Amino acid sequence: MREVTQPVRARGTMLSAVAVLAALAALLALAPFASAASDPVASGTTRITLNKGLYKKLKKAGVKVQKLSPATVKKRKATLPVSGGSLDPLSGAGSVEHSGGIKFKHGKKTAKVNAIVLETATASLKAKVSGKTMKLASVKGYSFARNGFGVNLTIKSLKLTGKAAKQLNKKLGFTGKKRNKHGKKVPVSPLFKGNMNLGGASSETQPKTVTVLADGSKAELLTNEATVKKFVTPIGLGGLGVEIKTVSPAETQLTTNPFTPKLLFPITGGNIAPDANGGIVQSSGAVTLHQIIVPGEKETTMTLNAIYIDLGAKTATVEVKVESTVDPKLNLGSLGRSSIADLSLTGATIISDPTNRKVSVANATATLQAVTAETLNSVFGSPLEALKIPYTKFAPGDGLGTFSFAVQTQ
Repeated sequence: MREVTQPVRARGTMLSAVAVLAALAALLALAPFASAASDPVASGTTRITLNKGLYKKLKKAGVKVQKLSPATVKKRKATLPVSGGSLDPLSGAGSVEHSGGIKFKHGKKTAKVNAIVLETATASLKAKVSGKTMKLASVKGYSFARNGFGVNLTIKSLKLTGKAAKQLNKKLGFTGKKRNKHGKKVPVSPLFKGNMNLGGASSETQPKTVTVLADGSKAELLTNEATVKKFVTPIGLGGLGVEIKTVSPAETQLTTNPFTPKLLFPITGGNIAPDANGGIVQSSGAVTLHQIIVPGEKETTMTLNAIYIDLGAKTATVEVKVESTVDPKLNLGSLGRSSIADLSLTGATIISDPTNRKVSVANATATLQAVTAETLNSVFGSPLEALKIPYTKFAPGDGLGTFSFAVQTQ
């Protein structure tokens, strides 16, 4: 594999590296990255259709079915906005949360049913029934199907639980006793009963982010010419004399311009929003920055491993390791995951393909963060400053390059 490299030799001492340690410590912004089969739900709607027999029974008893905004109700059909949850699109397992709800009204008495959550794993519909959280109904005849990046759910019937039936009857006045036309107290017939069929339901959901598959695709970083030149230009000619290399499974692909190599990183997972405005695309492989002051005696290597493209925070992060024989203070070892560059999608080309569940981003601009520039100047520039050798410093906003990738989601 050919590499862009300008190794150089020089002798001398260096300044204290205390500032380097402080800068690198400030650079680190540790964050957990985890991928799972379930995708967070962002939006959608659920339609509950009350059983015809139940609806007629409610009307006959003088019970009205009304909306709790932002839900809507039209006759026996209630439509609730999906507000959250998570679903595994490959198994349908998970939960769907809703805003709004249904209100049953009987004269001056009401019973609100809200905070409704469908849990497919437990085959249950949970809710607050007049302020009490409980299992509202058991789910019977559940099925699911893909809808682009999202999932459609179908429920054949919802069987009311005894506890929910008791609470509804209590709040609507269908308990206890009342006087008949003869003035005698007789038990009130409950309107709701356990295991009664409430009706059916269907949900259409779309994810906030969807899981990225490791299918052999690669993220490409087309490096910035001016920044590469600062690294590779020989010491004494205004550069740092740093050799840039990729570590397998990353690859270097040379372009027609020797100062704009394209670095390729295999995509290993993560997640991504269908519109590419969220999620973290993970990759493997590394880049090493190697500077030689005195061959075999005074050398420094910074390794940037496993680039993650954070589309939510609009940053690029890496695992940083610094090894040096220039000075013990520079031999910092593994320093964890760091945010090194800001990412801009302005001007980038984004293609969302729900049919094939693919998302692609081309030419997203990455620029060096302030602490990154300071750290690079400290790690690689301090030895030159000790030797009073001028070099072109890095500055915040210097181009790292442009990222492009196309990912397959589950």
